[in-house]
Amino acid sequence: MPFAALKCSVPTSLQPAWQPSMSQPLRHVDSASAAGGAYHPLLLLAAALAAGIGVDRCWPLTAEVWWLGSLLGIFAWLMLWHMGRVSVASTVLLWAVASLGAAWHHDRWNYYAADEIGLMVHERLRPIAVEGVALHSPRWVPAPSLSPLRAIPKGDESELVLHVSAVRDGTDWRPASGWATLDVDGHLLGVRAGDRLRVMALASRPMQPLNPGEFNFAAYERSRRTWCRLRGLFPESVTTQGRGSRWRPQRALSEIRLRGNNVLRRSIQPSRATLAAALLLGAREQLDPDRNEGYLVTGTIHVLSISGLHVGILAWGFWIVLRTGLIPRRPALIGAMLLTVAYAWLTDFQPPVVRATVLVVLVCLARLLGRQALGFNALAFAALIVLAYHPASLFLAGPRLSFLAVAVMILFSPLLLRQPIVDPLDRLIAGTRRWPIRAGRWIGGYVWRLWLTGTLIWAVSLPIVWQQYNLVSPVALVVNLLIWLPIAMALYAGFGALVLGWLAPPLGQACGSLCDGCLWLMEVAIAAARDWPGSYVWHSAPPSWWVAAFYVVLGVLAVFPRLRPARLWLAALATLWLAVAIGLAGPAAKSWNAAEGVAYRTNATQGVPYKGDRPLACTFIAVGHGVACLLELPDGRNLLYDAGKLGAPLGAVRPVSSVLWSRGISHLDAIVISHADSDHFNAVPELLDRFSVGAVYVSPVMFERPQPAALALQRAIERAGVPLRVIYGGDRLAVDGPARLEVLHPPRKGVIGSDNANSILLLVEYAGRRLLLTGDLEPPGLEDVLAEEPLDCDAILAPHHGSLRSDPTGFALWSTPDVAVISGSRNVEDIPNIELVKDAYRARGSQVLHTAEAGSVRIELRASGMSVSTFRPQGGNRE
Repeated sequence: MPFAALKCSVPTSLQPAWQPSMSQPLRHVDSASAAGGAYHPLLLLAAALAAGIGVDRCWPLTAEVWWLGSLLGIFAWLMLWHMGRVSVASTVLLWAVASLGAAWHHDRWNYYAADEIGLMVHERLRPIAVEGVALHSPRWVPAPSLSPLRAIPKGDESELVLHVSAVRDGTDWRPASGWATLDVDGHLLGVRAGDRLRVMALASRPMQPLNPGEFNFAAYERSRRTWCRLRGLFPESVTTQGRGSRWRPQRALSEIRLRGNNVLRRSIQPSRATLAAALLLGAREQLDPDRNEGYLVTGTIHVLSISGLHVGILAWGFWIVLRTGLIPRRPALIGAMLLTVAYAWLTDFQPPVVRATVLVVLVCLARLLGRQALGFNALAFAALIVLAYHPASLFLAGPRLSFLAVAVMILFSPLLLRQPIVDPLDRLIAGTRRWPIRAGRWIGGYVWRLWLTGTLIWAVSLPIVWQQYNLVSPVALVVNLLIWLPIAMALYAGFGALVLGWLAPPLGQACGSLCDGCLWLMEVAIAAARDWPGSYVWHSAPPSWWVAAFYVVLGVLAVFPRLRPARLWLAALATLWLAVAIGLAGPAAKSWNAAEGVAYRTNATQGVPYKGDRPLACTFIAVGHGVACLLELPDGRNLLYDAGKLGAPLGAVRPVSSVLWSRGISHLDAIVISHADSDHFNAVPELLDRFSVGAVYVSPVMFERPQPAALALQRAIERAGVPLRVIYGGDRLAVDGPARLEVLHPPRKGVIGSDNANSILLLVEYAGRRLLLTGDLEPPGLEDVLAEEPLDCDAILAPHHGSLRSDPTGFALWSTPDVAVISGSRNVEDIPNIELVKDAYRARGSQVLHTAEAGSVRIELRASGMSVSTFRPQGGNRE
């Protein structure tokens, strides 16, 4: 046979205990199996396909080269197999499969139609008018809970995916293609899947990262081939041009999801109905991001993502019903397959769900045919299906963790499955024990195996989770065991509510009440686990190559059991890997990476590359309309000047955390908050949880006015036990070495006016160079500063996000900066004013950098000069 040489040497003893019954036909055992190996051709094919996809992402060639390599490989394989050169033929076949995977990924990743809507827009928002067909009915995104740290409250939204068919060019409409995500403020009533819509909105392409270490949302959207984002400011911006057919599958799916949502909202408490919708229907858009954080830090985020866990629990329930004999074997297996496929369709065929569905179908088919289901072969077949369906899923953490969890359960199945008592005497003794003892032993063994399964999965997936989220959650070892039963009961009761809510409302209400109680138990356990001391640790992650080394070694030990060391040596190797990972994630390693040009693409404006003593570095982090500046002092201390943005605090927490972790920083010696506007400090409460902080410095008037946001900040500082200190004009922050940090403003009693007028003006001096951080300085405080003697600066933070109220002309004349950095957003309405501010600074010889365009800006001061680098190409407006 052509696959005869494709054997993977996984020992038979490590195969899952899908033991065939005595009535099953004998299985052919070849020489490899007899020698202790197992026949797994699909495992090598899946590895070859994944390797080809990975090679194309890292070192892309043209699609023609990949397709030609695949065709030549298949032709050579057929010729060699015909000639009897089976081993060589199998090797050539793997090359052909790898080339095929690279070609398929290249097509999906790079090739779009000439009229693709994503090619017509840029990152900068612009008005657009498009027509298209709604791929699903609008999904409700509830308003986030009110928080004093959110400066601008946000209302309900509706979202859907639009298949674009035309775009307006002046007064004419011309054809267009591609998918676009549409978010609309308010509720889109009357719109259904399949309807032809006309949309007046603001359009942009998904934004590439603006800071080092940030999640690449643009790459994620590109992998889904949705290269355009539409933002409707009100429901009336969407009009229906024609109704879609009621017989479209998407219409039926949307109706089922909509009715299911309504049933859950009627039978479950409102505070948990959105959680039930996420758990049962995959409607994660209904969950507040702040609520997701609790699941993330406790290692239970998989609960909110429809994944193999949900499909597995559903299939397990059917298996229990099958074992009771209430339903005949064959109809039960067929029903399990059909229901699993239907559930995957209901949840939009997410890659982890596709993986679990394929495995369930394969196991059911094997049971129907009376054959043994080989674990690794089945898992490899599922990988082939997922990669063919969505090749970019190879680079997403969710699918990788999903496959890794199943592989761990297959590999360690002898430890995780209950082993039968073989000796007749032992079996007789066990049968004579009293039933409480037998029940206790059965329950204890079940709980032990369940905990061991979670522990092994947690340990093996730790490097991926650590690298993806910069988070280690030991509490997951306990909390996942505690919530397993509530999750299973919530799923079964929730499905009962969805089905019986239409057929028998009283029974549906009872199921809904049971689901609500289980969800309450789960949330109580997760909330308690989050508050346990040491339950989770935020930490910068080790480099990708060290994580890859972990899995390469693990894979080699899994495939070649003879290479496995003793358990003590295995534990020592794991400890050594962890110790080196912590060292590689530290500040020394990150500084070395930055010196090699890894962290930033440098666009030097002055000076020469650093070769001598440590410079003083300031990173202006791109947070949108807000400010966050990281000062790295030559003595090794780190200071954060402001940390916030307009809108949700997490919008600033994530970029600030990403920059700190990319620099290997886990401790901040100080945070200076310039003034009492929340867009300058609303990220601080969460940062106090993620990083240790030496002290927080504020102005004398910071807490004079009882503003809710400022009070929330004060409570968070007290809760974290961080000293709160007041600074004002004339004070200096104590640092070692020649660096000097001096407060120029406000005076001790402040000035009459707004919070902006009392912004802390922080002057940073080092090696004869000056950097000025200004907050939102504006009159009358600005007038007091300009009345002082002019201050020649090398670089400044333009006051008030580059507002015209900050007198850019007068401030540029007073400070004469070589570089002026504007920390602001991409709002269309701000562009004319920002351009005027840029012109004012440029007229005085300053180079102007905007964080919304250039990304984070890093300025290094040293005796030889000043160097400036940007995360994006300097001055790039992403047009």
